[in-house]
Amino acid sequence: MKNAEIDNTIHGRAGYPYWLFAAAVLAYLNALAAGFQFDDFNVIVDNPAVHALAAWLDGMPGIRPLLKLSYTLNWLADPGPAGFHAVNLLLHLVNVALVWRLTEHLPAPAAQVGGLRARILATLLFALHPIQTESVTYVSGRSMSLMAVFGLAGLVCWLEAPARARPRLGYALAGLLLAAAVLTKEVAVALPLTLLLLRPDGRARLAPLLLAGLALAVLFGLFGYQHLLTEPMPRGLAANLLSEANAVYYLLGQLFQPHALNIDPELPELAGWSLLSVVQVAGLAAAIAAAWLNRRRRPWLTFAVAWFIILLLPTHSLIPRLDLASERHLYLAVLGPFWLAAVGLAALPGRTAWRLAAVALAVAGITFTHLRNQDYHDEISLWHQTTTIDPANARAWNNLGWAYHLAGEREAARQSFQRALAIEPGHDHARRNLDYLDEGSP
Repeated sequence: MKNAEIDNTIHGRAGYPYWLFAAAVLAYLNALAAGFQFDDFNVIVDNPAVHALAAWLDGMPGIRPLLKLSYTLNWLADPGPAGFHAVNLLLHLVNVALVWRLTEHLPAPAAQVGGLRARILATLLFALHPIQTESVTYVSGRSMSLMAVFGLAGLVCWLEAPARARPRLGYALAGLLLAAAVLTKEVAVALPLTLLLLRPDGRARLAPLLLAGLALAVLFGLFGYQHLLTEPMPRGLAANLLSEANAVYYLLGQLFQPHALNIDPELPELAGWSLLSVVQVAGLAAAIAAAWLNRRRRPWLTFAVAWFIILLLPTHSLIPRLDLASERHLYLAVLGPFWLAAVGLAALPGRTAWRLAAVALAVAGITFTHLRNQDYHDEISLWHQTTTIDPANARAWNNLGWAYHLAGEREAARQSFQRALAIEPGHDHARRNLDYLDEGSP
């Protein structure tokens, strides 16, 4: 049997690597037993605006309407956490299928037959890398996974529209899906720009720019984002760019630390240039330059770098955010680095080597994702893990203390609040929580 024929047998008769879906279910099965965490209480559990369809309608137009609608429907079906986690897992499985479909359109080295090996490896990494747990296991991470469902489906529809009997309907459906992505999470405004990488011909260049511009106009005109233009920024533009450049390096580093993932990383705000900032900015500039210079000889490299940068632009460029980095922002952006790694691993000589690589990645992904899901089992587990990874994080200690308080473990709560105050004496929340505890409140 020829190599191409051997590769094709891996995908099954329908062309999908169904074993990847089974592996993803196995990796996330214990996530179904996880509880609500952190923002879940403000956004869902204690938020009456998502507890009834009438309440959801009263809040329209508002920020992220489709995301809130998904919470409302989930709440009406079953207000317990298991139902929310089941939907999150289902969304991730849909995204695995869409990523597989999208990789058919990604550039690969000519020596790799149809890019099939790279497609398998990239989809495997997307499905099983534990960096994705913040978007899958953390209920509030649904903002990224649900946005990805609409966004990836929109990209696939756009790319495959020319081959359809009625291309205009395909383009119209793609536009609606991309609009739905924006109405789920505003960072999706960058998704149309990725079409410049996937359909670089002349006719395709104007439409993505128009779609992105229209999405921005809708956000600012109808859905309450005008405040971004009027509210005082927490830091200046230069300081934000330097701080976010450092955050990008932190997130990339997390890809190589599946054992040290952190839901609440404390990254420094960089007010001015330093040697580290110079090296970081120079590294990003060199990556962009290499991608541009290789756009014809190595388009797969150009795609990997440009996709990553484009999808991080909304969160890691001009708009200052209180939290400089969140692992869930990598959910889609990480497909760029994953494609680069997949192309490299697919080049391993012989069938045995790359298949062993796939098996090793699958086993590691299932294992580390399963372990990370255990951290989300309850609030104490999550914040205990966070303080173990970053023992100097005062906010994490305060959150751990509150989790202990809710569980009735008063002494453990007191010690956690005291630890937060020892790290940051001016931590108001920890001080109030400790006073609240010492007053003998139930």
